[in-house]
Amino acid sequence: MTGPSWYGFCVVRNQTKRGLSQMLGVNTVTSRIALVLEKRGERIAAASVIAGHALHHAYDHGLYVILPVIYTELGLTPVTAGLMDTVRRVSSGVVAIGGGFLVDQLQHRRTLILCLSMVTMGLSYLIMGLVPAYLLILFALGLVGISHQSLWHPSALSLLSQRYPERRGFMISIHRSSGNLGDAIGSFAVGALMLVLAWQGILLAAFPAALGVALLLWFVMRRAPGWEGFETQSKARRHAGEQLRSLRELLRNKGLLLLFLLAGVSGLGQGGFQLWLPIYLQETQGMGSFGIGLHMALLTSMGITTGPLVGALSDRFSRKPIIVTVLAGKAAVAILMALAGGGLMLSVLVGLMGAFMFGGHALIDAGALDLGEGRRLEGSLVGLLWGNNALFLGFAPFIVGLLMTSFGYSTLFWYMAVMNGLGSLVALMLPAISRHSAS
Repeated sequence: MTGPSWYGFCVVRNQTKRGLSQMLGVNTVTSRIALVLEKRGERIAAASVIAGHALHHAYDHGLYVILPVIYTELGLTPVTAGLMDTVRRVSSGVVAIGGGFLVDQLQHRRTLILCLSMVTMGLSYLIMGLVPAYLLILFALGLVGISHQSLWHPSALSLLSQRYPERRGFMISIHRSSGNLGDAIGSFAVGALMLVLAWQGILLAAFPAALGVALLLWFVMRRAPGWEGFETQSKARRHAGEQLRSLRELLRNKGLLLLFLLAGVSGLGQGGFQLWLPIYLQETQGMGSFGIGLHMALLTSMGITTGPLVGALSDRFSRKPIIVTVLAGKAAVAILMALAGGGLMLSVLVGLMGAFMFGGHALIDAGALDLGEGRRLEGSLVGLLWGNNALFLGFAPFIVGLLMTSFGYSTLFWYMAVMNGLGSLVALMLPAISRHSAS
């Protein structure tokens, strides 16, 4: 066919193909998705990262509500129960130190690392639900720590820090607050679900949920305008020696060294509070799973609003005074909790503790990233900070378990008061740190 006949055939063929595609809904769906990503892609990508962090925390914190049942069913002692959190924290701390360095080497693979983190988390809880034996639970908790602290945080926080340098403190605090939201939802939901379901079934549901979020991240992050190009800008891989020299030079900064010290003291100052508060409520207040879940949700929900608030204030002014206030506030509330004993006042103080408990480390992260701005060391810094914090945070539950065995459950609050008081003194030695502090 030639001339008008061929032209007419092509028109009819294209119209037929277009009609079939519309009938199947393929073009309509893909075009709508492309339009949404074009208009709101940046926000959707950031929201996906934040939502993934919330799911991590929903199960991490929901596990604390399950722990008293495991404590009873497996006949654990304060020391063996404390060891569960110690294994999770220490494994994450050790791997995070090298994990952050690897993330900086593979900055263009951070989306893949985030997806791997989600899938590993789901598999860990799947193991715990299928084979609820103490040693396998310890193994699975080690994997949970690696997936969350060692893989997720260096990748997610480095992306957010580079993408939003002018609002670094706020965005990192929003990421932290999404964890608080996940904590609150997870605590309340698990406490309610345990009225009708076995705890093993709740853990088994983690795998399909994690797989779904991983697929969402993979689809959105690779297609959202801005984020895709933002990752590909970092494809030029640095030599490891060059990266180490840059990191070593940065570690000579006195302010950064004080932030590392503060991260360690802050880790000790948490004292395994989220591990021991449920057991304290069960053993001294006679609470069941629903009451424990409600209190754990109260603890974490307060940080949903206070975290972004202190992050925004630190962006506008300076990190130091906010960090000092947060640590001193935790120490003061811990003293009041030791004196309150129980009842309604204890519940009020649990909520007040949540207002101070979850903002400090986000500001430490933001301060370190301020000092390292422009060096492409975000993953390394976050990995070192979280590794350092996790190592100390990991030993704290074991230490508190030993103290509680000798002196009673209220030792938890006095320990927190002393360690956070020391932390506030360390924070007073910090220089004024803001986004413009980079040397």
